[in-house]
Amino acid sequence: MKKLVSLIFITLIFSCSSKENFSPQKTDLGSKWDTLRPLINPDKGWYHHMLDNGIERYLIQDEKDLTTFVGMDHLYLRFAWAFLEPEEGKYNWSYVDRIVEKYVPMGYKISFRITCKETGGAPGSVPAEVDGIRYATPYWVKQAGASGIDRPEYGSASWTPDWGNPVFIEKLNNFHEAFAQKYDGKPWVRYIDVGSIGEWGEGHTYFSTRIPVTNEEIKTHLNLYLKHYKNSLLVVSDDLLRSGKSEEEMEELLNFAEEKGFTFRDDSPMVDVEDNLDTWTVSQPHFFEAVYKTRPTIFELQHYAQVKKDGHWIGQNGSKIIPGVKVSGAEIFRNAMELIHPTYIGFHGYLGEWLADNPELTVELLNRSGYWYFPQSIHTTSYIDGALSFEITWLNKGVAPAYSGYQLKGKLIPEDNSDETIEFVIQDSGNKDWMPNRKTTEKYKVALPVDPKGNYQLAIQLFDEDSGNPVEIGLTTNIKYNDCFVIQNLSF
Repeated sequence: MKKLVSLIFITLIFSCSSKENFSPQKTDLGSKWDTLRPLINPDKGWYHHMLDNGIERYLIQDEKDLTTFVGMDHLYLRFAWAFLEPEEGKYNWSYVDRIVEKYVPMGYKISFRITCKETGGAPGSVPAEVDGIRYATPYWVKQAGASGIDRPEYGSASWTPDWGNPVFIEKLNNFHEAFAQKYDGKPWVRYIDVGSIGEWGEGHTYFSTRIPVTNEEIKTHLNLYLKHYKNSLLVVSDDLLRSGKSEEEMEELLNFAEEKGFTFRDDSPMVDVEDNLDTWTVSQPHFFEAVYKTRPTIFELQHYAQVKKDGHWIGQNGSKIIPGVKVSGAEIFRNAMELIHPTYIGFHGYLGEWLADNPELTVELLNRSGYWYFPQSIHTTSYIDGALSFEITWLNKGVAPAYSGYQLKGKLIPEDNSDETIEFVIQDSGNKDWMPNRKTTEKYKVALPVDPKGNYQLAIQLFDEDSGNPVEIGLTTNIKYNDCFVIQNLSF
């Protein structure tokens, strides 16, 4: 998607009589902030959990819901393995490719979770060979000798494989080898979830056997993904590392996943609100604290329709107090974000329903996700021997840092247009070090290709060199002129 280019025009007052006598000047930019305008920026934002328990639920009902959803970064595709490999070695990539061919050219990225266990699909309702819900792990894997449980004690009657069974692991390995050969490292892939264990790929077995998965089985699956996906960000649900685990077992898995480069997601904020309000319904905040400084994390609200049904989302923008809890749904969402530090956020539901209920909150949470940059002040320190030196104090009001470095581009634009604009680029703005809710002062020095004389306007912008997109910052648009933020004048 096209991004708006934001340029900041900053006035710097120089002593015109002599550059050696230049007096430093600091300009406060706080009065120019705009905290309400949606900033649509690279490598952050909303995602849509498209497909759930099959290939029909949570489809996009109206294209306008997607195209008008401010800050929608990617589509998250959750497929049962059975839909993609209905027969051994015969792959059906059409489900994926139709979505990729339609939405990637529109500017959306894609993320994946391939599951081996879904819920539903009563026995006999559909032939087992084509029942991708009852047999999310393809039926032919069972027929090949993989052990599992047909009728779990809890929940629905979908088949639960033995997560460490050699036949199951062999067939799963072959599938991911083929999937990775086709999709790993594509420029439009945001991340790939480890979805091969537990209900819906979340790692727990609460709605089937309630038999804890062993640490050895989990490591086997994590290593399988590491083997095949060399070029994509790998993600683990926090439930995979904690369900049925002792503190020692959980920490062992946390350390293993962290050291191997996995990042984490939480699929259950606002589940069991009354019982988990002390951590804003985030089960393991320290998981996310361990990784968010170096890799993006993911937040997904539990099914939005269920949150409303439970009485935990009341009023426009979720703003009304929940009886008995004394906080609003939106407040829980905001505080959970502070603990998870997500770069990508979702709500597990239909786009139109969410947008109708939460128009302002959608923008607020977009801005808070990932990085959200505000220049607080600029201090021009010198212009000597053709080199312009200045400092900018930045504040990141988001919940996470950026994980890509952005350029700082600048222009000196003559007031009377008598000369050509002087341009410069600082390759590393320092932005990867701008941690959430922290001020950082960066010192910049650039050699100008031409010695400026007279009155100019200094324009700067952050820019993502890889994507070609500008990085919007939180300044008010009423000081814009031709996509530039005009602050003051400058004299040499």
